[in-house]
Amino acid sequence: MIKVALDARRLQERPLTGTGRRLAHLLPHLAERVEVVLVTDKRRPSPELGDYEEVRLPVPGKLPEPFWLQGSVAWWLRGFKGVFHGTQNAVPIAYRGRSVVTIYDLTWEHHHEGMTPARRLSVLLQARASARRSEAVVTISEFVRQDIIRTYLLPPDRVVVAPPSVDPIFSPGRVDDLRPILKRLHVDRPYVVALGGTRRRGLEVAVEAWRRLTPRAGNPMLVVVGSEAPPDAPGIVHAGQLDDQEWSALLAGATAFCYPTRYEGFGMPALEAAASGVPVVCARVASLPEVLGPAAEWCATPTVEDITQGLERLLLNADKRQALQKAGLARAAEAPTWEQAAKVEVAAYEFASR
Repeated sequence: MIKVALDARRLQERPLTGTGRRLAHLLPHLAERVEVVLVTDKRRPSPELGDYEEVRLPVPGKLPEPFWLQGSVAWWLRGFKGVFHGTQNAVPIAYRGRSVVTIYDLTWEHHHEGMTPARRLSVLLQARASARRSEAVVTISEFVRQDIIRTYLLPPDRVVVAPPSVDPIFSPGRVDDLRPILKRLHVDRPYVVALGGTRRRGLEVAVEAWRRLTPRAGNPMLVVVGSEAPPDAPGIVHAGQLDDQEWSALLAGATAFCYPTRYEGFGMPALEAAASGVPVVCARVASLPEVLGPAAEWCATPTVEDITQGLERLLLNADKRQALQKAGLARAAEAPTWEQAAKVEVAAYEFASR
């Protein structure tokens, strides 16, 4: 059985974010097929996701995160006989053993707004070196696969797609648990959900599109989820960071999900909305057509004007909302399973072990 050491830092986050959630879902399926070792940051709590071998590595002093991977992990790997999986866009540059790297998107190459120059340079150099040195590259959509092949000039057979699945917690039935959340957030009428966080997701566009809605659209509230706070204005609520229990319930009760993102490697929130029976308003950018197919109110561009028109079209047409709800549920039901994604990753480990 192949022994695989996983960069497990994202499993130490509280609450888990997108990449950590993906790895947590994959882990039990991977452990059925390979011998898993979780390599973690000693400064953080253990993942506590099951009975897995864990190697906790320190970073001297207060050195920044890259030193954990490029220093501590590289040092530990000198005695490791197996495959190292860099689950967060990078492997140790000094490591000369077998490796697989997961690259979720190429934001640092094409959409680096919001990244400091130093942060961008650090991620860019690590990702480029890791993609070219690793025996296999795993990504999450065909859109990103083609981008990686084209940008890093890699042979197509070295880049594989293991798309994320959608957690069963995202379903229309989660609306039954919505009342306490609405009470806490003081939401007292129909609402639209938007995301704050990375700048490319366009919270400012969502807010302005909501503001421009005509009275005919029913005067919904706007509930913003994520670390980025929206402007303080009547009708806008900042829900902040939510765990999956609250996020799934809030989604299930929304009239629409306003998603004016400019770039996505996959677009997991859009698939979660579809699985919740909530229509998505977005533009045909990056991976979103691949993920949603017909299950979206497509806009020409992710600009204020086009998103406003798309959101208004949806809010004014109950038949359209119902049709998109049905299409979204069908799309989510067709999504690959976590077991299928794990099989792709195991095949990458086997390829790297040759």
